[in-house]
Amino acid sequence: MRYDAVVVGAGPAGSSTATEIARAGFTVALLEKHSQPGLPLCCGEAVSKGALDRLMELKPELISCTIDRIKVVSPGGMEITVYHPGAGYILNRPRFDFELARQAVAAGAELMIETIGLHLSGETSFESLAIESRKEGPGKFEARLFIAADGVESKVARLAGIPNLVNAQETESLLQYRLKNIEVDPALAEFHLGRNVAPSSYLWIFPKLDSEANVGLGVSSRLTLRFPPEQLLLEFIRKRFPRGIIAGKACGLVPRYQGEKVFRLKNLLVAGDAARADDSLSGAGILYALLSGKHAGMAAVAFLRGDLSRVEDLDELYPKRFLDEKGEEMALYRRLRNIYDRLSDDDFDEIVAALSQFFADRDSVTGLKPGQILAGLIRTRPKLLKYVRHLW
Repeated sequence: MRYDAVVVGAGPAGSSTATEIARAGFTVALLEKHSQPGLPLCCGEAVSKGALDRLMELKPELISCTIDRIKVVSPGGMEITVYHPGAGYILNRPRFDFELARQAVAAGAELMIETIGLHLSGETSFESLAIESRKEGPGKFEARLFIAADGVESKVARLAGIPNLVNAQETESLLQYRLKNIEVDPALAEFHLGRNVAPSSYLWIFPKLDSEANVGLGVSSRLTLRFPPEQLLLEFIRKRFPRGIIAGKACGLVPRYQGEKVFRLKNLLVAGDAARADDSLSGAGILYALLSGKHAGMAAVAFLRGDLSRVEDLDELYPKRFLDEKGEEMALYRRLRNIYDRLSDDDFDEIVAALSQFFADRDSVTGLKPGQILAGLIRTRPKLLKYVRHLW
């Protein structure tokens, strides 16, 4: 089977890419290894409201909750709650991914579920992709352009020769339970810090309803833990939500941003988690997936239209334009992660105390950037200055 482009992975990155290509009138196959885009869930489902609103118009049924307040709890029990109007959404991620794939199909893409992309073949450029379909068995797709949006494992990119292997110390493991029969504020997101709840990371409570929430934690792979992450999370749940009923479980792995080396090889573009395009500090990746997919799709259209004289000219469109927009931000979050990994529980207590002082005369955090907050923390707690050297 021959297409103008083949996209592997129908998550936010892949569906965004396929939509751009199909809308321009080119044939595109969108491959998804699962039986439905968005399943199984491997995500906390939180995303910045303002950033997402700038990228797309969101249907109400795709949103579980809108967050306007953020609470941070230090290891010593100090709390700060900051009013941040329209801070974020807690999505219904399975519906969200399904809707993005539906939009790609409506634009003209051909969605093929339970189909895995394997390895690319070709000499000076890639010409075909070996696939395995649960229904049809093994096969081969030919195309002028290929896009790997197949998540953190990204077998297609790795087998093609892109150096996307990440050292275990450059990753974070995530574990999350869906809890029901609890009481939560549907407009409040909580973050808990400290080695007793989430060593070298944080524990989150993201409301889905006033009686349901995602409760999860991240654990740095740099650490040797005294207790399994699951034991830490279940102990927190037992104390905080003693009547809570576990209705689901999700887990995943977040690699840290690796720079531009993993975004393109010949006529293969890589987007989303497959390109390590994420927030190394928080683990967030939905927005980077959407935006990298959009830029990859626009670059693909220019290539397929014949606007580029050489395949190497793709670099000027992708990943350059995406990295011009988000590269500095992702690099900053990676450097901030270098600091975060070195913080002790006493440091977290100091930080929450400093945040309380920093926000004491502010009604909200609207418009503030991470750099401003970091500068404010150091100004009120000079002892934190010792960590600044880890920004580089």
